[in-house]
Amino acid sequence: MVPSRRRVLEAVGLTVAGSIVAFGTSGRESDSAATVEWPMNRYDSAGTGHNPAAVGPKDGVEVGWEHDTTDWFRGTAPPIRRDDTIYAAGNGLLALDADTGARRFGEPGPYQSSLARARTSVYDTDTLAVTAPSGVFGMNAGGGLDVPLLNRSVGTERWAGPQSPGPGFFGPADPATPVAADGTIYTPIPGTNSIAALDPDDGRVLWRNTHHEDDKVSAAFNRPAVMDGLVFVTNWPWQVTAYDAETGATRWQRKLDEQTVLAPVATDSGIVVPTRNDIRLLDATSGDRLWKRTHDGNITESVPAVADETVFFADEQGSMHAYDLETGEPLWTAPFDGKTSPVVADGVVYAVQSGFSLVAIDAASGEQRFEYQPSQVPLSTPIVGDGVLYAANRKRVIALEEAT
Repeated sequence: MVPSRRRVLEAVGLTVAGSIVAFGTSGRESDSAATVEWPMNRYDSAGTGHNPAAVGPKDGVEVGWEHDTTDWFRGTAPPIRRDDTIYAAGNGLLALDADTGARRFGEPGPYQSSLARARTSVYDTDTLAVTAPSGVFGMNAGGGLDVPLLNRSVGTERWAGPQSPGPGFFGPADPATPVAADGTIYTPIPGTNSIAALDPDDGRVLWRNTHHEDDKVSAAFNRPAVMDGLVFVTNWPWQVTAYDAETGATRWQRKLDEQTVLAPVATDSGIVVPTRNDIRLLDATSGDRLWKRTHDGNITESVPAVADETVFFADEQGSMHAYDLETGEPLWTAPFDGKTSPVVADGVVYAVQSGFSLVAIDAASGEQRFEYQPSQVPLSTPIVGDGVLYAANRKRVIALEEAT
């Protein structure tokens, strides 16, 4: 992608903006901070949904703060945390103080997916990768440079990467979920059958692979999982593929006996792959099946979490399950209604039931610890920090702390 004169000028402004509007931090100076971070959807590039350093509420929650004064914000994707800043996307990018919810900056735009923070080699602040039905974008984590005469910020959008070909037969494409790992952004391209590796400096395509290139039937990729130099992706129908993270070369590909394949989770034991009515563990180097367990579910959207050698997932038929990662043996089953993508911290599984209520489940026993019903719906999957949960909640972003 050759930068236009406008983008070159904005890049110059961004260097200034990254120095001025960095809230006392930058992408490089804050690595020693003790803050518990959550840099992307599902916490890490592997997609585990588990931050071993995080601690969340245990016995009940109450709203610590809420930010609901931004008229354009409509958030359903999980936020992320970098140092003392919460970032959320929903018809724009919103940055809030993690302790108070005070607005740091906001930029309306098409941005809808959860964000992924990636370090850059040319800026003082990180790039936040985000997607929209129209394509992939890179945002300045430090905000833009305020221009009083224009009553706007310049340079909040750092680059526009690969774009969607436009609305299809069923309307605009769904936003995809980007992942950042080892200085590279990995993301499906909305509205296409492609997955790509992008340079966080400028959105340049490093490699791109397309499934069913000549077939208009959607084969859109799920959120990728990245670990040990491999990018693991799944897509409808039947496919699980491992690509070389640097070159995009196919390492292996498996065709499963189930069309609906959900987002994978990469672990040291193998790749957890959920399908509509079973869950499997595949060998990371070969794709060979290590175990498969069939359940009575009908999973169409839920994604599992993995923590402490345990796989947690909802079957979308009334139950949450915990399976042993090494063997696939069931550990417990608990009542749970609807779809969810749980996250885990300090022995607690946090899961939102179809966007309507937050449930905390003891990771060891499956017993429910508490349930919270927000005043607005939907409620996004939360992220976990220093004793606080953060979530997007339709027209607001909220922080939930231990109830007094």
